[in-house]
Amino acid sequence: MMIRAVTSAGSSELIAVSSLCTYDIYRTYINPDATGKQILKVSRAVVLAFGCFMGILAVILNKAGVSLGWMYLAMGVFIGSAVLPIAFMLLWRNANAIGAILGTIIGCILGIITWLSVASVEYGRVNLDTTGRNAPMLAGNLVSILTGGAIHVICSLLWPQDYDWVTTKQITVVEKENSELPAEEFREEKLERAKAWIMKWGVGFTVVIVILWPLLTLPAGQFSKGYFTFWAIIAIAWGTIGSAVIIALPLIESWKTIQTVLLGMFTNDRLMEKVKN
Repeated sequence: MMIRAVTSAGSSELIAVSSLCTYDIYRTYINPDATGKQILKVSRAVVLAFGCFMGILAVILNKAGVSLGWMYLAMGVFIGSAVLPIAFMLLWRNANAIGAILGTIIGCILGIITWLSVASVEYGRVNLDTTGRNAPMLAGNLVSILTGGAIHVICSLLWPQDYDWVTTKQITVVEKENSELPAEEFREEKLERAKAWIMKWGVGFTVVIVILWPLLTLPAGQFSKGYFTFWAIIAIAWGTIGSAVIIALPLIESWKTIQTVLLGMFTNDRLMEKVKN
């Protein structure tokens, strides 16, 4: 499960950075008439360069004594202020662009100040150990995330942008006619159904895991042995089912591709042509 999670996160990060560099920088400002092959070439170069950079940075942080847990929690303080503004910009017509920028910057600054201040007040010093403890991290993350969202909401309510999504709909797919994706993938109805599914299950599961699950532990107060056993069984079952899904679904969804790759590894081009025919 850990391998799947790390691989998925690393892949998503590489693809995100590659997409930003190729579409928002290279294709927009450097070569607007770029072909699919040129886009792919630049994308692969960015993946290689960013992957090497992150690998070197990981080694440096590890040698400096910065653990993965510390970095994971600190990222919420540094970039958490952008989470809600980005979500609002994608889903809310009246989301204000200036408000998103202000919310992200101010939320990050206030989050860092709160994070370091709590570490100093609670433990009397600010260092790698104290800043990585629960109280400073929790305070910094909450201030960063909530302040960024609050500033954006206030600016958007005071000066609604009333975005009509025209420029968003003008975003084109490179060489769409040569894409192997089915035509249904490009229809707006498909996207609407996907959005409805995400809102239903994503929001619903968030409410369960963030609000209901912790609230159910409050009536028990100090856990008895039986109650703790019950709680542990649910947690273990949850983790086991989650592990099975994380491991099995990618294999099931990509089984045809895996078969094709394996076939290509152990056959030659002439045999592959016969198989296709």
